[in-house]
Amino acid sequence: MEDTTITIPIAQSIPHVIETNGHKRVDNYFWLREKKNPSVTQYLNEENKYCEAQLKHTDGFRTKLYDEMLSRIKQTDVTVPYPYGQYFYYQRTEEGKQYPIYCRKKADGGDEQVILDHNKLAEGHEFSDIGVFKI
Repeated sequence: MEDTTITIPIAQSIPHVIETNGHKRVDNYFWLREKKNPSVTQYLNEENKYCEAQLKHTDGFRTKLYDEMLSRIKQTDVTVPYPYGQYFYYQRTEEGKQYPIYCRKKADGGDEQVILDHNKLAEGHEFSDIGVFKI
């Protein structure tokens, strides 16, 4: 079911020459890399609006599919602890939270120590990425 009321957005073609190792190539859409350019934002918003309109008829199916996939994921989980020095290190996830919690326990017993709660670190941000986490 295609929505014909919205026209397909077409990105402007602006040739940009890139030279690498003595070879030249033209990238007509290099300008789309300029994240702070209002034209890029406008074009991407138009693309998103077009995509949303074209996929509108799949809303129910997409919701059902997402819910089914989510139901098959164990949201509260703990990784296998690995020994390092006097501690066992592991990560755990909690239902409803998006990021892992990095923890450790003394090898001879004791209470859990939270090293880093990525969820707290991510508060107030749309996205958070730690990258590499090393002990």
